Amino acid sequence: MLQLDMIAELLRSIFSPVRDLILTYIPNEWIMSLPAITLVIFGLLALVVGLKYNPLGVSFIGVILASLEMIIFDPGTMSGYSFGNLFLRDAFSDFFIYIVLIVAFLVLMSSSLWGGDKGTYNFLLLVSFAGALWVIMATDLVALFVAWELMSTPTYILVALSPRREAIDGATKYFVIGLLATVLMLLGIALTLGVTGTTDLHAIGSYITGIWTTPSGGESAAYTLLLAMVLFVVSFGFKVGIFPGWQWVPHAYASADGSVTAYLAGGSKKTGVSALMRILMIGFFAAKTEWAPLIAGVAILTMIIGNVLALAQKDIMKMLAYSSIAMMGYLFIGIAAGNEIGMASAVFFAFAHAIMKTAAFILIWAMSLKLAKRITYDDLTGLSKRAPVASAMFAILMLSLAGLPVGVGFWSKLVVFQSAIIADMWWLALIGLLNSVFSLGYYLRVLKYSYMLDPLEDEKLQLPRASMVAVGICVAATILLLVVPNIILDYAFQAAMVFFP
Repeated sequence: MLQLDMIAELLRSIFSPVRDLILTYIPNEWIMSLPAITLVIFGLLALVVGLKYNPLGVSFIGVILASLEMIIFDPGTMSGYSFGNLFLRDAFSDFFIYIVLIVAFLVLMSSSLWGGDKGTYNFLLLVSFAGALWVIMATDLVALFVAWELMSTPTYILVALSPRREAIDGATKYFVIGLLATVLMLLGIALTLGVTGTTDLHAIGSYITGIWTTPSGGESAAYTLLLAMVLFVVSFGFKVGIFPGWQWVPHAYASADGSVTAYLAGGSKKTGVSALMRILMIGFFAAKTEWAPLIAGVAILTMIIGNVLALAQKDIMKMLAYSSIAMMGYLFIGIAAGNEIGMASAVFFAFAHAIMKTAAFILIWAMSLKLAKRITYDDLTGLSKRAPVASAMFAILMLSLAGLPVGVGFWSKLVVFQSAIIADMWWLALIGLLNSVFSLGYYLRVLKYSYMLDPLEDEKLQLPRASMVAVGICVAATILLLVVPNIILDYAFQAAMVFFP
């Protein structure tokens, strides 16, 4: 943690003249939203440049500049709010914003395989990245809704733009479920506004605390707010692919191009998780006794459904998609715990899952393009001899996702289970552990086909360099964080403490 802080301070000192120049011309209340604004501007530039040239370089510059702006404009030294009190940069939002920016950079690297040379493709990606940043920062329900639509609407189109024929079907299912989730979210916002008279999460939290501490007289308001809370959980559950709204995930993930799938799994899902955590911990924290069992039940059903259906898959993309569903179940164990370590474990799990799943989808997408087919277990036969480096990286990712001590996935699950035990929810940790053991059935199957079976053909499999570099970065981070998890875990605890001042 200290080393990363030193690097950030060094960059701030180097770019201090640029910082002062920007502060001279840009309104102060725009500054904290400047990374998102930069992504929108460069998305428009990519759209124009794409009319004649390859705009992928423009997109990379936009993501890099947004990352630099995150560093040089530190919310610890100036107001973290932007556009009034609609959006807030604090330790919690910064953590998830960096997740999105890291995934964005990796996704753009993978986009060089397909779609990266198209202006519309780059424009949709960058606008969605910007919307994700505003979703993470939103402290107002209406602002959250607008930002969410800015993030999710481009992804419906991106899924449909896949070279696969079934992409339209996957995008349609994704859009219909997304539309249903939007309606439920709007209903939850309307009920909350009708009772509290505000859409500001902090004001809502104060109002609900007053209702919950009043001996009598506020029963009708309390029941209405509980209904609104359930609607928020269900709507965001649909959006991040947990029970009961997981049905769109395997179809959209398997039919979209792998770069978009990597973004959906590694970026947009984590954005939805951050928004739901902020709603529950700031707006509805006083009702934790009511929502904790609901979240625990959702976590259990999500883990079981994801793991059971993943075991039945032969298509690797669908296996990874169902695995992503199960992974959200593990993450929600930390949210259900509702304590400091629970929130920190959920945040840490989000980071670990983002880098592992992004890499896995990029790698399988690269193989799919190279072989011009959907990748099944049979296509992994003898992969260790045909592509030893790719096989080794994929094996590390699978074992880490399973929770074995070969990558950061081990610590992410361990901390989540520990948070449940501390919260006297040992039964939830036990169910999570049993599901983790069950998941070995499909994770180890990858190693069986890759290392224990002879290849069906002797020709070497040469995968694109850009995708291999992106996957290599993630695998290196996965191994590094196994050895020194505190590099990220300390920041996760710092982010969680926003909810426990």
